[in-house]
Amino acid sequence: MVLSNYDITLVRLTYDQLELVRNWRNDPKISQYMEFRDYITPEMQIKWFNKVNNRNNYYFVIEYRGGKVGLINVRDIDYLKMEGEAGIFIYDDEWVNSTLSFQASLCMYDFCFEKLSLKRLTAHILKDNKRAIKFNKIIGFELAEDQEEVFNQLYILARHNYIKQRTEISQIFKNSNLWI
Repeated sequence: MVLSNYDITLVRLTYDQLELVRNWRNDPKISQYMEFRDYITPEMQIKWFNKVNNRNNYYFVIEYRGGKVGLINVRDIDYLKMEGEAGIFIYDDEWVNSTLSFQASLCMYDFCFEKLSLKRLTAHILKDNKRAIKFNKIIGFELAEDQEEVFNQLYILARHNYIKQRTEISQIFKNSNLWI
């Protein structure tokens, strides 16, 4: 499965990419922002992938200009509640502070809200990850109730908030030629 929009390509995670993603996740520049920070062995990675490689979890490698630059996902989809949990990280330092995270997220969230017909997405963000909090708020995520003192905070993105923010984000970046 391949998703492509906003000048970005998302390619569904496959076995042949597991070692690449495992190395990314084990790098302290990524693991410091994750709730699970233990070292991931090849066996753990395969076991994890076998558990999540289904229609309730969509993990995509973010590809840009011929390179693999990060990972984006929606996981634990509950088709009765019509919601799932989103996550993203950019590994390639060249693209960390660019619009690439927005482009990948818009591509993924369009898939979630338009193709999967989800009503909302959630995200858990560590309280000290100020960059991720700012990023997610721009997209339309809001801090859930009673999360102020929680370390791994729950954020919620309702479909209508996303649609509103998507239009604004697209116009700002495209009109100012900031879209990479």
